[in-house]
Amino acid sequence: MGSRSTRSEGALASWNDERGFGFVTLENGERIFAHISAFPPRDARPTLGERVSFAVEHTSDGKVRARSIRYLSPSGRAVSASPGKPGTMSYVVLGTFVVAIVVVTAMSAVPLWVAVVYLVASIVSYIAYAIDKNAAQTRQWRVSESALLGLGLLGGWPGSIVAQQRLRHKTQKASFRQAFWGTVVLNVLVLAIMTTPLGARVLELARLLLSTNTT
Repeated sequence: MGSRSTRSEGALASWNDERGFGFVTLENGERIFAHISAFPPRDARPTLGERVSFAVEHTSDGKVRARSIRYLSPSGRAVSASPGKPGTMSYVVLGTFVVAIVVVTAMSAVPLWVAVVYLVASIVSYIAYAIDKNAAQTRQWRVSESALLGLGLLGGWPGSIVAQQRLRHKTQKASFRQAFWGTVVLNVLVLAIMTTPLGARVLELARLLLSTNTT
């Protein structure tokens, strides 16, 4: 990929907040694709009419997009964006879970294969996020949000957290974030139930119901 050495300036002429991209219009009327990952982190989402400066990147497939975007004040000076919500809390949740799963596995409270499932699902989930981000940047076929959430629900949410923070992907869309943390809570709740006496009673009840239906 190549890029111009100088920075250009323009105004955000269109923005699709659901998909996280839009177009910046230059003074000469040229429209440049801009993805949310190219913007600096801040609390507020990009808004129409905002002036920005950016480097222009030419992709290997001949497309043009903005990178290293900076917000500009009305006077044309660069302004520092207020930092977005840090991923500290996400990493706290992740670290707590990793310690917990190691401890309960060491105590034989859960079989080793449970930890293996979480590890494998997390790797798959991270790869899915990376593929989706690349697809978003190159405007290719995207990985559906339901698939990303499904991977998290099946145990891949630790990998999803790492992908979200390292790749800066799917961290600003409120509806997705709410749904994602809902899958985390549900997954951990099921794991907690199945590793307690209550879980044993639930499994025994399920076995009784199955045996009744088959007789």
